Amino acid sequence: MMPKKVAEIIKAQRDNSLTANYNQWIFDNIRSYIGSRVMDAGAGSGNFLPFLLNRELIVATDVLDEFIDMLRKKYGAYPNLHILKCDIQEDALMGDVAAYNIDTVICNNVLEHVQDDSRALKNIRAVLKGKGNLILVLPAFQYLYSKWDKAIGHFRRYNRREIKDKLAEAGFRMHAGFYMNMLGFFGWFLNGKILRNTPARDILIEEQAVFFDRYLVNPLKKIESIFRPCFGQSLIVIAKPGS
Repeated sequence: MMPKKVAEIIKAQRDNSLTANYNQWIFDNIRSYIGSRVMDAGAGSGNFLPFLLNRELIVATDVLDEFIDMLRKKYGAYPNLHILKCDIQEDALMGDVAAYNIDTVICNNVLEHVQDDSRALKNIRAVLKGKGNLILVLPAFQYLYSKWDKAIGHFRRYNRREIKDKLAEAGFRMHAGFYMNMLGFFGWFLNGKILRNTPARDILIEEQAVFFDRYLVNPLKKIESIFRPCFGQSLIVIAKPGS
């Protein structure tokens, strides 16, 4: 039987597949920083890979066999895509990735799942070899941390100051950092702190995800393109090697 936490992580990835407009919004926020040789660290079931398949090379990694199998079944035919089982906390495994001459590492809602995020950042720094970009999409504000976060394997949430300090310790400088999805901030607070929902409440969570993606994402995207909010459900960070 699949462990409960693994099952809930996979369930959360399935919910992400219901949010095509939201995934597009994330991509629009980071596309100008993506190079030609990309590591999608913690690719999961591959919801973000379609945005990257036109690149020269993509290395998609994950730690779960279930996700590796999904990636191979869905995307194994692409000659420019390499699928590896890899933990970004493991120095030796990340050394294998470094051989691909990566110029961009994307961690899209991944670093919060890593127990030793400082070590992971140092390993990513070694993979980039002093060039290119690290792109982080992170859950924002520890205040919002709830049983929902814990159920899907989150160790923490982040703010700009905390991640800037961790990046500096790992040999990065933060080039840009901004919050996105201010409505999602209140939605996460409602679900996690007031209603105390978890991913196990399938119908409610899926209905919210579909409604938000269908009716709210595009208007919110336009608003936040005019001004950057000072809070949001997510934090997007662009970091470059060097001080």
